[in-house]
Amino acid sequence: MLNDLKIKQLKAQDKVYRVADHSGLCIEVRPTGKKFWRFRYRFLNKPQMLTIGQYPEISLSYARTKTNEFREQLAKNIDPITLKKAERMEAMQAQEETFRAIAKEYCEHKKKSKSKNWLYIRNLAYDVDIFPIIGDKPIKDVSSVDVKNIMDSAIKRVLKSGKGTGENKAISIRQIIAEIMQYAIISDRLINDPTYALRGYIHTPETENAQPVSSKDQKLIMPSINKYKGSISTKNALKALIYTMLRTIEVRRGLKEYIDFEARTWTIPIASKSDILNGKRNMKKNRIHIVPLSDQVMKILRAQFAAYPDSPYIFPGVNNNSMIAPTTLNQSFRNMGLGHITMHDFRATASTSLNEANYNSNWIELQLAHVKGDKVKAAYDHAKWLNDRRKMMQDWADMVDDW
Repeated sequence: MLNDLKIKQLKAQDKVYRVADHSGLCIEVRPTGKKFWRFRYRFLNKPQMLTIGQYPEISLSYARTKTNEFREQLAKNIDPITLKKAERMEAMQAQEETFRAIAKEYCEHKKKSKSKNWLYIRNLAYDVDIFPIIGDKPIKDVSSVDVKNIMDSAIKRVLKSGKGTGENKAISIRQIIAEIMQYAIISDRLINDPTYALRGYIHTPETENAQPVSSKDQKLIMPSINKYKGSISTKNALKALIYTMLRTIEVRRGLKEYIDFEARTWTIPIASKSDILNGKRNMKKNRIHIVPLSDQVMKILRAQFAAYPDSPYIFPGVNNNSMIAPTTLNQSFRNMGLGHITMHDFRATASTSLNEANYNSNWIELQLAHVKGDKVKAAYDHAKWLNDRRKMMQDWADMVDDW
């Protein structure tokens, strides 16, 4: 049997030679002077030899321990070389099947059928919240505890930023991780989804619904907009949003081609599939929407067309060829000291005021684009009640002026 002294005394020769320890373990001395542990055995009556590692990095004690492991495998009719290759292959496969790698594969698979905004939201979640914790972890090793830690971390981050309480962000992140897990399951890389156990871990906070603007605040709205030192486009966009009952996104994305001055209508068309994939949805729901234009809105539109003749947008941003930024309108109210009022509150105000004025609730809901049913019926209803809604929208604009 060998010991460390005997091993150190072994000198290099012109040819490779081996000195046995016991149970098939031997040390191989090469002409370079390097020494390697080797395990000799027979499997299916065929001689085999397996390298354990180099001495002294691999000690005599460790080499003997590995020899015993190999002999146990042989006793179970398992070839140690075959098992070692399988383990190496599994390790290489695990390296290729990290959460990051599969998430990127999933996005590549989906990008032709999803919008740019869909992809942007996921890449942002990956980079900010998910990849720092599990990006380089084999997806099969990602646990429910890992997902919980990501959700908890996201809540803390949002709270620290002062931009909310973080519950919605955490729930969204769990759903994004779940997408990848489900993709891994159907592509035969995973058996169980670790996000499943966390579906009820965080409860969605109660939504703060839009509230009608108080009579006290109503008196401040138009004077505050008129005094505001923002651009003409921003000020007119705020007024148009209030008069038309449109959503912020619909005003921001409004194109001049939607306006028919002769018919006195603002018609938002159905976006094409390619536009939707490129993040160019015209409305919250992709349906045709017609806004009859009051005298007040007609005046605003003529002013905008004259002030920005080269822009395709009705209310351009700082660049004539770009939209007003997503946060500009709400931020302008905060700058006026009216930050407690959101753009959506004006839709609630219009609904309340017009219902109190005994207008047909169907007309009001249609004007708010709260439309159910198919697109053909929606277009029919728009045409059917257009004249009725024209008077209603003029009355609403006059109500605003009476503030």
